[in-house]
Amino acid sequence: MGTEIDNAFQSLSDQTKKLNIAQHYTHGDMDKAKQMIAGNYRDLYVIKVRFSSSTLYGAFIVFFNHVYKHVAGVQIIVSPSYAVLNLDPSNEWQIYDREINELFEKGEHDQVLVRSFKDKLNMMFSIVELNELARYLESRNEIAIDNMIRKAIQNSLGLQRVDTNVYYQTTSSLEMELNSVSSPKLSIDVIEGRSEKKEPKAPYEQDQQPESKTPKVGVDGIKLILKSALILSPIKGKDIHKLAPGDRIKVSIVDNNPQAIRVAQALDAYQDDTFKPVVARVKSVEHIPGLGYKIYGFIAKGILADIDEEEANIKVALDPSYAAAMEQQADEDSKTSYPMIFLLVGILGIVLGVFLYLVLG
Repeated sequence: MGTEIDNAFQSLSDQTKKLNIAQHYTHGDMDKAKQMIAGNYRDLYVIKVRFSSSTLYGAFIVFFNHVYKHVAGVQIIVSPSYAVLNLDPSNEWQIYDREINELFEKGEHDQVLVRSFKDKLNMMFSIVELNELARYLESRNEIAIDNMIRKAIQNSLGLQRVDTNVYYQTTSSLEMELNSVSSPKLSIDVIEGRSEKKEPKAPYEQDQQPESKTPKVGVDGIKLILKSALILSPIKGKDIHKLAPGDRIKVSIVDNNPQAIRVAQALDAYQDDTFKPVVARVKSVEHIPGLGYKIYGFIAKGILADIDEEEANIKVALDPSYAAAMEQQADEDSKTSYPMIFLLVGILGIVLGVFLYLVLG
């Protein structure tokens, strides 16, 4: 009898942990969490890729949340070794995930290329591309998916010709949490239900910020806060660490709820079930060491964009008219400074001449 009781308590504990995990990933929605546990709510596409060129081989697995349009996890291996070709992306994702991880741990990869590829891949897959990818996956447009992945690989690694094998399947965030060996894991506090269940905020939770720096709906005229993502511009953009209040940057709304859609429609930024970039005026920028950047910006009166960005070496796209105005101001400041420089040089020459006259005369 004691063993039966222990087993019953263990089963209850496991179900509670699963419910905590599912609620975390469904942003506290109990109905969706229960559906996720039952296997009826699948919020992830697992994209499995193997690629090769004349000199390089690679493979990666991406856990893509098509509901909230973000990458929940990615594992990459890039190597000159033929061993990568033994990986089979047609296998179930649990097997492919484990095989990539095992090969990665053997050290048969180029660490510099892996890191560079991962950074560039993250930069290329902005919210616009992720919305596009979600449409392709949901419509089973395998040709478009393959073309999109191949282009991303070519642009990220500077390869001219790439052969790709791309497969995908659906799963849930709960299955990823329990069965993936490569994806980021939740803290024990979340799993045990010791922390407040709220929407996951990559890369860090909002309540880690000082209370005074966290905007709230109903305070200071704020009517709505929408999760958003930065639009990147690797060439003409502004370094993220140089952003300052007042800068006008391009962002895309991530929240996919009726309120977000209405706001986007009012800004003429919602078409064919897809969010288009909007301009946000930066309210605040905070860098949290080891975690990333927390940015708030107004996209309309009383409507605030809430942005989390963990990457530090990126350039953020600016509103074109704002960028042009800043360039013009910089040119004018430069031109204005020339006469002042000449004047200072002239004064310095006079002072030096007088000094020499007094000393030598």
